[in-house]
Amino acid sequence: MLGAAMALTAAMGFGAAAVFARIGLQYMRPTTGAFVSLLIGIAITLTLALVFHFDDIFALSGIAFVWFLITGTLNFPLGRLLNFTSVNKIGVSRSAPIIGAAPLFSGILGVTLGGESMNLFIFTGTLVIIGGIAMIVGQK
Repeated sequence: MLGAAMALTAAMGFGAAAVFARIGLQYMRPTTGAFVSLLIGIAITLTLALVFHFDDIFALSGIAFVWFLITGTLNFPLGRLLNFTSVNKIGVSRSAPIIGAAPLFSGILGVTLGGESMNLFIFTGTLVIIGGIAMIVGQK
């Protein structure tokens, strides 16, 4: 029950963040908005990570930091810039569900690169995601 409540709270937070980004992007370019958002996010996340997991961070191997660097580069600066640009160009109500297609790509990469297996539920969910994206993108 607690996990579901946390997931719902996270979903509300992501939805609200997209709306606040749209409001902020009325006054600046997406590149500036992404930069400001990243600076604030780095400060908060770094502070929390060091306060709660200082020893764990410095116990990580060098290769772990390399993978975190790759993930952080793709996910945060590039992903946030593309996210803010899409919100600026097509609005929150169209961009947020498309961005929500992340499970589609996670599933594909998990099966092709991660050695995970495809089952009926994953396949059905993938088809539903593709159908939803097609309906949203196809709207005039």
